[in-house]
Amino acid sequence: MKPFDVAIVGGGLVGACLAVGLARSGRRVAVVEAVERQADDKPSYDDRTLVINLASLNILTNLGLLPDSLNRVPLRQIEVTRSGGFGHLDLTAREFGREQFGAVIVARELGMVLLDALEDHESIDLLCPERVQAFSTDSEGVDIELESGDSLSAGLLVGADGNASRVRELAGLHCQRHDYGQSAMIFNCRPDRASPGTAWERFTDRGPLALLPQPGGRVGVVWIDRNEAIDTAMDLSDDALMSQLHQRFGPSLGRFSGPGKRARYPLTRQRTPWPVSNRIVVVGNAANAVHPVSAQGFNLGLRDVGGLIDALAGAEDCGESGHLQLYARARQADQEATVRYTDTLARGFTNPSLLAQLAGGVGLAAHAALPGLKRRLVHAAMGFREPVCSLARASEKAA
Repeated sequence: MKPFDVAIVGGGLVGACLAVGLARSGRRVAVVEAVERQADDKPSYDDRTLVINLASLNILTNLGLLPDSLNRVPLRQIEVTRSGGFGHLDLTAREFGREQFGAVIVARELGMVLLDALEDHESIDLLCPERVQAFSTDSEGVDIELESGDSLSAGLLVGADGNASRVRELAGLHCQRHDYGQSAMIFNCRPDRASPGTAWERFTDRGPLALLPQPGGRVGVVWIDRNEAIDTAMDLSDDALMSQLHQRFGPSLGRFSGPGKRARYPLTRQRTPWPVSNRIVVVGNAANAVHPVSAQGFNLGLRDVGGLIDALAGAEDCGESGHLQLYARARQADQEATVRYTDTLARGFTNPSLLAQLAGGVGLAAHAALPGLKRRLVHAAMGFREPVCSLARASEKAA
């Protein structure tokens, strides 16, 4: 098999975006994906509702992955509340000179766009279904053995293969893990009173609850609770589920009806402090997995994509150590801050102590009252924490 500039293990949302970006910059790319090509079978191409922040919208636009035909709901307002405590934060995009904070897109629909892009680009070879058995590196490149018995070579091997990354494991990259003992249940439903363009995040003593606007007046629900509570909720009748959602969220949107298919995901925090090795780099959840509070996971992965494309710009050898060191240093602060921020929110608002509850309320009240704090929070949440990658800046300047 002919050599590649880059081999990417994992053809999910982050891996596919990286493959398209590298191919568009003139690289020859191999994508090794374990699951059959049909989007319905891909774990990351499901019915989850993705909040794509403004920097990420810029990245997708500049990669040609945000066609007009892709359904999306502009996100113009965010309401953050607490159950059983004080503190309320209301954010509107126009307050910050924006038309929107980002947009809400269903993962499955974005996945279909990505699959088409992978299959249509002449510089991308999609090896699917296929898995990595082993690999070895030397001064010339990476030799990769596949479970089918085939092999390939590349200048750089990228692990975009999720939380249980085989590439990270085989490369011996140190990863700090924490199991929250929680799961997220996701589904969509219809509220009596929809508010187009508004997302709600409600903190409860059992975990956060997010309602995200979808086309047609529906909302995507991200319901987080202890594992055993999610086990029970997955088995509830539709009527009982809607009743509990109303009880947990409150009366502001009226009653809920018409729930769609439910899915669940165990929640862990992962932090790979130094995600590079000899001709190896891990990105997205393979490097850093975060709690879904504040909807930062996929956006963090897209910033990894943009950062790696920047670091490899003009490189004759994509696996050369200097380029990978540049990438790791450039991404370190953003990765660390995002993991720390989401972990603090996840732990703080579910801590039953009176002091923690008081601190949570004071924090929300301070962000509501102090423009400087609010602006800093929004700037980071929209994905513009420095250094900002080129793909995120291009449309930002044009706007």
